Amino acid sequence: MPEITRDSTVVASKDQVSCEVQGEAAILQMKAGIYYSLDRVGARVWERIQQPIRVSDLCELIVTEYDVEPMRCEHDLLELLEQLGTAGLIEVGH
Repeated sequence: MPEITRDSTVVASKDQVSCEVQGEAAILQMKAGIYYSLDRVGARVWERIQQPIRVSDLCELIVTEYDVEPMRCEHDLLELLEQLGTAGLIEVGH
């Protein structure tokens, strides 16, 4: 998987199905048959990456919607995206 930076573009992989469950996201990675869940903030990120979006734009969106410092948001967002990428749940472009 390519390195994810703030200039990367990310989008949900086509090899998954997902739904919203009480404000959280439930995701099934179809190739591996593994189920993942995301909390409310993670679910918001998941909702936004259904269409390609730059990481920097996604971070700006999260900062405006939640009470979080921009640097903390970027760090946490990159960590989440790395985990999603490792799980085969997102595609990364530059």
